[in-house]
Parts: sequence; structure tokens; C-alpha cells
Amino acid sequence: MTENVVRNRFDFDVTARNGDARTGSLVINGTELETPNLFPVINFYAGGTDNSVYGGGIHRTLKEFMIGAERVGVEPMTEYFDASMTSVASLTDYNLNRNRYESYLDTPIKQRPLFENYNGLIFADSGGFKFLGGTDIDGSDFEVEMNQDAVYDIQEAFGSDIIVNLDHPIAPDDSHATRVEKAEMTAENIHTFLSISRGFDGAKYLTLHGYNYSMMSEFLEVITDSVPEGVLKEGFDGIALGSLVPKKDDRDALIRAVTDCREVMNEWGIGHWPLHVLGISSRAVPILAALGADSFDSSTHIHNAINGKYNESLMKRVDLDDADFSNCDCPVCSSDLLVNRMRGNAEYQKDVLGPVAMHNLVVVKDELAEIRRRIQTEDEDALIAYFEETFSHDKTMRQYAHKVVNQTLGGYF
Repeated sequence: MTENVVRNRFDFDVTARNGDARTGSLVINGTELETPNLFPVINFYAGGTDNSVYGGGIHRTLKEFMIGAERVGVEPMTEYFDASMTSVASLTDYNLNRNRYESYLDTPIKQRPLFENYNGLIFADSGGFKFLGGTDIDGSDFEVEMNQDAVYDIQEAFGSDIIVNLDHPIAPDDSHATRVEKAEMTAENIHTFLSISRGFDGAKYLTLHGYNYSMMSEFLEVITDSVPEGVLKEGFDGIALGSLVPKKDDRDALIRAVTDCREVMNEWGIGHWPLHVLGISSRAVPILAALGADSFDSSTHIHNAINGKYNESLMKRVDLDDADFSNCDCPVCSSDLLVNRMRGNAEYQKDVLGPVAMHNLVVVKDELAEIRRRIQTEDEDALIAYFEETFSHDKTMRQYAHKVVNQTLGGYF
């Protein structure tokens, strides 16, 4: 059975289910993305100029892979960038002056000649974690007061396909009163966001915060005290589940949060909306997919590379010095030029570690393609077999894989 939601230039179809896992098609502005899928974090504007692919160290090298720049010597690897996550807050990572800030926003990303080979979906996070999470980062470098209006202006100027409201993420040690206060402040932003984004051509995701059913349900109750439920459902197209990054290594908490989020979405009559989990992926990818998450984002492939780690598989990483590139047939490891650089024969670290980050991303994206294929069989045994093959020899993850299989796929232990 196919479920379908059509809204202006937004379309989301769930085409197959396997336990709680589901595959689907997310279409925005004519660009289609298979789900579940990963939005790799990309800093499109990292302080540089057009000539430097807008700079950004390893981010620059990844953008060179994305567009097939001559420096990396491979064809555009667009299939691995069918989606990307960027953030309004990424502008604050570099000391931008006002002129540079304005030049970044004068043309949407995908309309720039430099990115003409890029046709993936761009999800622009609001930057609430940085702007409102108690850090000292703001827009003072380029003389902008960061509030809901300014954030939306930037999201729109990027040419974003998916945007979220400016939110006030919760922290694990927040008191009940603090969480309620943050939900009330987020509600004020949502009210503004829905008003100023009426003409937005793309998808709008509502940020939802909480670690369990009660917290998420109360969050929505506080929001609907300010924004009527009907307006909320009319104004948004999907859910972006946030505040989980501090608990990314607590697998029990992650399983509970995603499970409870789906339950809350069903009870509020929005179970057919796409669910995006903010800031979580890596080794948790199969678990997120099995629990029914439709998309997620991460920069883990970059951080692993920075730490000198090369992914032999989704679950296994080795020190770069110990990597056997001949065992991998990805476009990066198939290039003598790039293998030579990964062995340390390059002037700059970004040219050594950038290809490693690209390879790590390919491993995750290929794994997701296999997960989608197993879900599409609608045969629970096919997905259970995947979990057995993936987790049976991993002591740190095995118990959580068992929990998910028992919870969503009928169990086999």
C-alpha cells in the first residue's frame, strides 16, 4: 500500500515497509531522494572564494569530489551527494566580513556556475544549537542579529530545499521548567517562521525535542498553545528530531527517542510525514532505519578522517596507516592519484584526509543502498539477516541490534 502526501512542490511516498522500517521517495522541486538516506554535512561557504571552491579544508576537498574538480582527478561523484546538510550557523565558523557575507547570499548555491554539477537536496539547519545553545557564536562578524527572520532570510538565500524553524534545543540536564521555557520560545519562533515562509518553495520541517514520549508530547502541547494544531499541520511537511547529539553514544536512549517519536507522530496524526533525525548516523544507521527514521545527517565521515580512521566497512574502522586500499573498489580507492595522497604524499593535510573522508562517505551511502534493498523485499528475514551479518561480531553494538530486531522485526533470538 502506498501512502502519499502532496503539498505544492513537496511529495513524500512510502513505497515499502519491513517491520517499522520503511523505504520511500522524497521529491522536492523536482529532485527525488530515496529514503532512508543520509544527508552528509557540507559547509558550502567556508570563508573562501570561488577560486578556492569557497574554502574549508576537508570541506573544500569534498566539494571538489562533488563537482568533479580537476584537482581530484575523478568524475563528479554526485550520486553520493544526492542530499546534503548545511547550516546557517556554518557562516559563523569563519571570520566573515559584511561584504563576504553578502556575496555568499547574492546567488542561491545551485545557481552558481561552480556548483552546476550539483543537483542534490539541500537541507539548511537553522543553527539553533549554536546560536541559542549557550555558546558565544553569533552573527556579529557580519553585523547581523541572528533571530528567526535573519535565519529564514539566509536559508532562502542559500536556495534551500528543506528548512526548519529556529529552535531552542534542550540539554540532558535541563529542568522541566527550562524545557517548557525553551518550548515556549521555540513556539514564538514557529509563529514567526510560518508567517514569513508562506511563499517558500520547498519543504518545511518542524523541530521536535525530547528524549522520550512524555517530553515530546508535552513539547507539542506547549507549541500548540501558541500555534493551533491545524495551522501547525498545514504549515509543516515533516519532523526534524533534535537534541539527541549529546546522547549519540547512548544507544538505549537513541532507540527510545526514535521509537517514541514515531509513536507521538502517529498519535498526532502526522505519522505519514517524513522523520529526519538531526546529527546522528555512523554506526547507528541500520538502527535508525529499522526504527522508521527516513533521513539523518552527520559529519562523522569527516571527523573519522581527521582522526586518521579509514572505514573498512560501516562497523569497522582502521588506522589510515593500516588501510589496504586494494580491498575497496570505490572511485577514491580505485584512483592511483588519490591512493598516493591517502598514503601521505601530499603537501596539505586536506589532500591527504579529504579523500579518506570521501571514501568513508561512500561506505555509508553504499550501506544505505543495501538497507533500502532489504527493506524493499518486505521480507522480515531479509532485514534480520542483514542485522545478523552486520552486528553479530560487534560486541559494542550487538545487544542494541538484538533489541531492535526483537522490537520491530518480530525477534529471532
